[in-house]
Amino acid sequence: MKFLILVLILMVFLFPAVAVSKDVCYDCHGIKGMKDYIDPALFEQSVHMSLACNKCHVDVTAIPHGKAAKVNCGICHFLGREGAPQEQASEYKLSVHGRATAAGNSAAPTCQTCHGSHYIFPSADARSVTNKRNIPLLCSHCHPQEFDVYKGSIHGTELLDNHNTAAPTCFDCHLEHMTPPTASNLWQLSLIKECGMCHSEEMKTYRETYHGKVTELGYTTVAKCSDCHGSHNIQRLDNPQSTLSPQNILSTCKKCHASASIGFTKYYAHPEISNKAKYPLLYYTYRFMTLLLIGVFAFFFTHTLLWAYRSMKERMQKKGDE
Repeated sequence: MKFLILVLILMVFLFPAVAVSKDVCYDCHGIKGMKDYIDPALFEQSVHMSLACNKCHVDVTAIPHGKAAKVNCGICHFLGREGAPQEQASEYKLSVHGRATAAGNSAAPTCQTCHGSHYIFPSADARSVTNKRNIPLLCSHCHPQEFDVYKGSIHGTELLDNHNTAAPTCFDCHLEHMTPPTASNLWQLSLIKECGMCHSEEMKTYRETYHGKVTELGYTTVAKCSDCHGSHNIQRLDNPQSTLSPQNILSTCKKCHASASIGFTKYYAHPEISNKAKYPLLYYTYRFMTLLLIGVFAFFFTHTLLWAYRSMKERMQKKGDE
């Protein structure tokens, strides 16, 4: 009997999570008007609906309890427990947000900052703070200036005003968990490919240019998509606010080419060599150079064959004379 009592005491102290059920927590926190009120109906629809409260609030070992410590989502997600997606937690640790948090920056976003605490829903759910339509507003809590610019851009207008979910959000460019520093060369190069996911034709023609070929080799010293079109403030070309509008294109070019003149802006940034109507000079030049190249190779190939034939014939004749 004494042994059984000892085992029960040890279970209470060593495994306190078993001692507190969700219904017991609702007795206080499920009552409207109570401090730290939790709506049971909403929580039971969240992704954590199957978890007991002290799976997260591991410091709560008795009822009543004192102030609960801030939840460390890594106890499940970083370790991959309870079916938690470990990959995203590992990416967060390496991101600018995760590193800032690890360095003691209390203003840096944590898991709860973006996902919420008790009412966490799948991103496909319109109620989720990480639903695509809600992402810009979510990021605006820390980046209000960037949000103000983005919402007036072609991307922001399409998403927020026209409800076009194909338009890119902050996560598409900056990634959601593995957010890299914007000075990272690797990120800047990957961003070009990200633009090409939606603008495949423009990506194809960009790769035909000097700029595109150099960046494809892994260098960031030449113009990338954002250098010409902008980043958060991308506008249609016919918009006076566009960095490539007739009013602004020269100053955009001068960011890299200080001595550029107005003639410099006639450069074909996205040359469509097959478009005879739009680029007739380029079209015919390309066709001429292609035919010239084929002609030169055909001439030398024929010349080589004839030379080889003559050489072989002379050798055979010489051999017959001997």
